[in-house]
Amino acid sequence: MTDESKELTKEITSRFELEKAEKFSLEDLKKALFIRIRELLDKNVERLLSMLYRVDLNQKKLDEIFEHGSKDEIALKISEAVIERQLQKIKTRQLYKNNESRP
Repeated sequence: MTDESKELTKEITSRFELEKAEKFSLEDLKKALFIRIRELLDKNVERLLSMLYRVDLNQKKLDEIFEHGSKDEIALKISEAVIERQLQKIKTRQLYKNNESRP
C-alpha cells in the first residue's frame, strides 16, 4: 500500500466516519464510501452536504451530480468525486512539501 493510498484511506475514513481498516483497496474504499453516502442520502442529507463541503467538492459538479440519476447513481458519482478530490489534495500537498524541502 503506497503512502498516497494510506493517506487517501485515512482522510476518507475519518471524514465520512467509516470503519477503519488496515488495508483498503481503492475498490473497497469506494464501495464503503458509496454505502456511507447512500445511507446519508436516505437519512441525513444535511450531514452529507456538510461533509462534502469540508472535502471541498466543486459546487457546480455537485449540483450536476444531484440533478440526474437515482440515489444509487448519485451516491456512486459522489463517491468517485470525493476520491478524485482527495487525491488532488494529497498530490498538491506532496508538491508543496517537495518544493519546501528544496534549497
